[in-house]
Amino acid sequence: MNKLASKCFFRKEYLTIDGHKHGMFIEGTSPDHPVMLYLHGGPGYPQYPMIQSAGLNWSDYVTVCYWDQRAAGMSYNSKTQGTLTIERFVQDALVVTAFLKREYKKEKIYLFGHSWGTLIGSILASTYPEHFIAYIGAGQMGRHLHSNADTVEFLLETAIERGDQKAEEEIQKVQIDEHFYKDNQYRKVFSRYLIKYGGGMKRADYSQMKSLLELFSCRRYTWREKLNIPKGIFTSYEAFAEQLAKLDVAELAHEFKIPVYVVQGKYDYQTSYKEAKRFFDSITAPYKKMYTFENSAHSPFLEEQETFMEIFKDEILLMQK
Repeated sequence: MNKLASKCFFRKEYLTIDGHKHGMFIEGTSPDHPVMLYLHGGPGYPQYPMIQSAGLNWSDYVTVCYWDQRAAGMSYNSKTQGTLTIERFVQDALVVTAFLKREYKKEKIYLFGHSWGTLIGSILASTYPEHFIAYIGAGQMGRHLHSNADTVEFLLETAIERGDQKAEEEIQKVQIDEHFYKDNQYRKVFSRYLIKYGGGMKRADYSQMKSLLELFSCRRYTWREKLNIPKGIFTSYEAFAEQLAKLDVAELAHEFKIPVYVVQGKYDYQTSYKEAKRFFDSITAPYKKMYTFENSAHSPFLEEQETFMEIFKDEILLMQK
């Protein structure tokens, strides 16, 4: 363990927004460091356990807030969370941002979105740039429908290459249109083959079982909060599936007044590389840069940590000083 990591501080905080309690973990090594709000994916899937398990050491350089979004983990309560909408999540994130700025006496903070979190993060950074130093998107969303078409194409090509005739036959039955999220065949194929073929959360050495082990071994959550996560994933998917199938993040957030960084795995087929590149090419920003991680899928900041941390420390953080 390095010297910085040995001094790490940890806080578990709760914040009430519109009568609903939101939970967050905050980690860092110095209150003088820049602050970064991490927007997790899903929707409804907090990623603190995965990041903790991977040993990512960015909290040596920034104070990181892992906020569980409305209906996720620490922030799940079916009686008080109300109707789940994208705008509500954006406004929730704005309140959390104000809390962090006030708590750590910062004029602006960094914003990091992963997967679904890039939808909320892109809108937030584009609409309210006065609060943020820069926006960083990993597993950046674009057009969700087109991304899923890319996924099916990847799965089919991989099945053919591997001579997996059973998988090929199953994948060919999938039809991608604006109602794909209702298709049980698609859900089955996505669940069965995306991780197996290396296009899921990580390129290699990851599974749904490993994800569950990370979650249930994470001591920061109470047992109730752990059990709330599967409930939140289901609730959030039901609330947002139709909207996700039809939206284009580049239309919802096309103009940025702060620097934008996109961190994308070449083998990402949860939010496809092609759609992330289209998002990047479509937006305007005073400065923007896209980093391609050649050996990663959906989580390049965890899969190729050494490369990511060099970029994070020596380019993203250093450029804003």
